[in-house]
Amino acid sequence: MNIFNSFKDLLKRGSLPDDDRNVPSYLKIKNSQYAGVDFSNNSVDSIVALSSEEFNEFVSASDNGLLFTYLSTMNAREMEKFYQYNDDVVRLDEEVKSDSSRVQFENAMKQIDANDITDEQRARATLEIPLMINYSKNIYHKTMAFQGNARERYFDFDDMDFRKYEGHLSKVVWSEMKYIPDHFEQVIDHYKMFYDESIDQHELYFKHLCKRFGTLIAVLNNLVHKTENRVTSLNWFVEKAVEKECLGDFEISVSATKQLIADEKLINFLTLTFLAICDENEDNYLESLINTVETLFEYYPVNSDACEYAMVEMMKSVAIKKVNVENANQFIHFFETLPRFYSLLSYDKINGLKELVKQTLANHKPQDNEIFDQDGVKNKIILMNYMLDMEDLYYEGLE
Repeated sequence: MNIFNSFKDLLKRGSLPDDDRNVPSYLKIKNSQYAGVDFSNNSVDSIVALSSEEFNEFVSASDNGLLFTYLSTMNAREMEKFYQYNDDVVRLDEEVKSDSSRVQFENAMKQIDANDITDEQRARATLEIPLMINYSKNIYHKTMAFQGNARERYFDFDDMDFRKYEGHLSKVVWSEMKYIPDHFEQVIDHYKMFYDESIDQHELYFKHLCKRFGTLIAVLNNLVHKTENRVTSLNWFVEKAVEKECLGDFEISVSATKQLIADEKLINFLTLTFLAICDENEDNYLESLINTVETLFEYYPVNSDACEYAMVEMMKSVAIKKVNVENANQFIHFFETLPRFYSLLSYDKINGLKELVKQTLANHKPQDNEIFDQDGVKNKIILMNYMLDMEDLYYEGLE
C-alpha cells in the first residue's frame, strides 16, 4: 500500500518541473499544490454577477470560513462593491433576519482578524470559491428544472389530496432504488383508503396514475408476489387497472424510451430493471440498471444520494455477474464521461464522487470481470485512471 501511495505521489500532475499536464483547481486543493496561486488580484465580480437566488444558494452551500477568507483578500473598493451588491440585489427573509444582508456581512467581517488567516488558506479559497460559485448556479437552476419536470406531468386538479399521492410516488421514483418496492406499497396503501370509485374526479385521477405508474406498479406487484409470496395494495391497484382497462402494454422499447423526458424515461427504465429481476435475466437487468443510472445522473447532483447509490449498485453488479459486450461498453462509457460533471460541482462534491468511485473499485473490483479481457470491449484503463486522479485527462482528450 505504501509503495502504491508513493507511485501515486510521483504521478501527481504539476509535481515535477517539466510536467506540463494541466492541474485543475480541485486537484491542486486535494494535493495542497498552492505554489503560484496569486490571490493579490482577487475580485468579487463573479459573486456580484449572481442573482439573489443564486447568491443565497451560494451562501447556504459554502463554508462561512471559506467565504470570509476569500473576502479577506479584497481591497476596500472590491468590498464596497460586494456590500453595495448586497444592498441592491440580495434579498433575505426579513421576518427571520432583522438585519440586512449588507449589515450581516459587514458585522461578520469586523470580527475577522486578518493576521489569523494564512497565505495557504487564502490560496485555497482563491481556488475553491470559483468552484463553489459554479456549483451554486448549477444546483439552483438544475433543481428548478427538476421540479418543473416533475410538476408538468402532475394531474391537473389543484386539490392537494390528489397531488400528494402523485408527489409521493414521484419522490419515491427519484429516491434510492432499494426503497422503491416498499415505499410504493406504503403510498398505495394510503391511496386505497382515499379512493372513492363513485366520484368522477377520483376515476380520472386513478386513470392518470395508472397511465403514469401502472406498468411499474404491476411489475413491483409481481416482484413482491414472487419474492415474498404475499398480497399487497399493489395487487389491488393492478386488479382495478385491469378491470378498468387502463393498464398499459408491458412492451417497453429501450430505444424509444431514450427519447423521452427524464421523468418518463426513469419510470420506464426502473420498470425494465425490476422486470428483469423477476425474469432473472442478467443481460436485461444490467442494461436497464445502467440506463437507470444514466437517467438519474441527468439531474446530478440533485438527488445525489440516489444517483450515487444506483451507481455503486451498478458497479457491484458488474463485479459479480456475467456481462455481455454491449453492457460492458456502456458501463465503461459512463465512467469515461463522468468527469463532465467536475466543472459543475464544488470541491467537496467532486472529491466525494471521485472517492466513492475509487472506494468501490477497490472494494468490489468490477474491473476484474473477465469481459474486460475480450476483444471489442473498451479498455478498463478508463476505470483504473480513477485510482490515480487521471480520469479527467482521458475525458479532455475525448473532447
